[in-house]
Amino acid sequence: MDAKAEKIALFRYGLIAPLVLETLPRGELTRRAQEISARQYDIPYSQRRSVSVDSLLQWAVRYRRGGFEALAPHPRQDRGQFRALTPPLADLIERLKRENPYRTGATLLRELALSSGPNARTISASTLYRFLQQRGLSQKQLMAPPAHKKFEAQLSNQIWQSDILYGPYVERPGGGERQAFLHAILDDASRLIPHAQFYSHQGLDALLDCLRQAVAARGIPVRLYVDNAQIYRGPQLARIAASLGILIVHTPPYQPEGRGKIERFFRSTREQFLANLDRHQTLLLEDLNERLWAWIEDAYHRSEHSALGTTPLARWQRDIEHIRQLPPATDLRRLFFHRLQRLVRRDCTFLLQNRFYEAPPHLAGQTIEVRFDPLDAATVEIYCQGQSQGLARPVDPVVNAQLPSEKKAAASQPESTGINFVELLHQKKDDQQ
Repeated sequence: MDAKAEKIALFRYGLIAPLVLETLPRGELTRRAQEISARQYDIPYSQRRSVSVDSLLQWAVRYRRGGFEALAPHPRQDRGQFRALTPPLADLIERLKRENPYRTGATLLRELALSSGPNARTISASTLYRFLQQRGLSQKQLMAPPAHKKFEAQLSNQIWQSDILYGPYVERPGGGERQAFLHAILDDASRLIPHAQFYSHQGLDALLDCLRQAVAARGIPVRLYVDNAQIYRGPQLARIAASLGILIVHTPPYQPEGRGKIERFFRSTREQFLANLDRHQTLLLEDLNERLWAWIEDAYHRSEHSALGTTPLARWQRDIEHIRQLPPATDLRRLFFHRLQRLVRRDCTFLLQNRFYEAPPHLAGQTIEVRFDPLDAATVEIYCQGQSQGLARPVDPVVNAQLPSEKKAAASQPESTGINFVELLHQKKDDQQ
């Protein structure tokens, strides 16, 4: 019994209570019913003000046979059905709407009128709209994304989530201001932050640097959830993930439900960290990161999380025996080097990050692979056909101008073979004569 039916049943019981609480002779029962019927009432969900004697007696009989539940109004037998729509017509409307969810109700009515002929039974717009709503055929219902279930990793480092938060403006070296971007990685099971850092840009280089420091501090995750942007689908991240044994998962566009936990961390960052920065002081990027790390380690990691019932640090440490760590001999920095193809020019130079580097002279005109740290290109390794060719040196035009040019050593003259095409033809002609 729903709320509407219960309210009506209570009203009816209030009227017939004098008729059913004691056994009455037939004449007395009718007399009391007439007295009740003579009054006026505020009848729930009705514009009528009075109740007939027959209705009162009928309700009394129903109460004696079925109790309070029997006083509720009986639903129509065809409730939920549309008498104006025949089964073939209902099927046609459903097919049309599923064929093109953007069809409006007005368009459907016009199409049905044109395709059914002049003698066909017309349906009202209200009937059509109620039919579409009941069958789940409205545009909103058809285009709604699938429902998402709440999930959580069983163990720490099974799932890491990564995202970006637009941060405050910081002081630019040399004067002026620039916006900082917070790259953060969160462990799904413990809500611990393996690493978070403000950067001056929001590209792949910043994500890889954040991931490198997270792996160095907290081990290797099984899965890493990243944004669906094109820069995160390149070979650099894929190669690094394959080397570490990480599965990269790209969250679908326009579906932030999968990143709810890190969005909650960003909310805490805004409310507890950014809101409490000194607004009268513009920090350097390094100073902002120092304050961020102090807040994460001393406040966020050591405060009880409402969804965990413990602190993120304590929850992460509970699974520490399951954490995958890098082998001690692994050079993590070189593992995260970018690898790019470059063509060595005739002057033995190549361009990398708007700067020229020198390659060994024997590589002039060849395509090489350069490996480097994108955030610190001081060390650039050169590979050709998979073989190391040493390190590249940044070009210094002033120093090169003072160095003597290398002269190519004169090649020794090869011993003559005595074969000449023209002489051979001449000799062949003489032999034929």
